[in-house]
Amino acid sequence: MSADPALRDIVDRLVRGYDPERVYLFGSAARGEAGPDSDYDIMLVMPDDARPERMDARDAYSDHLWGLEVPVDVLIVSRAYFDAAAEQVAASLPAAVLREGALLYVA
Repeated sequence: MSADPALRDIVDRLVRGYDPERVYLFGSAARGEAGPDSDYDIMLVMPDDARPERMDARDAYSDHLWGLEVPVDVLIVSRAYFDAAAEQVAASLPAAVLREGALLYVA
């Protein structure tokens, strides 16, 4: 887990609210290239049998990330999609997350 208190707070809130299998940081923050206007790009990998409402990132902002002082983008994918895309399509976002991202949480 990151030493960044804002990132720890984001991950804690999302884990409590969504119960994901994995949480990744990706994008400029994960690559160490974040600037003053950068956001945190977060990918939640959910169980394949997750309820449909758990797959909707819109709720993350209103229900779990309300009041944060840092910008966050959340993407939610199923484990089957993440694993298949990462394995079969080198240019897919899941493949890039595995190459360049940081695993922040594993259930």
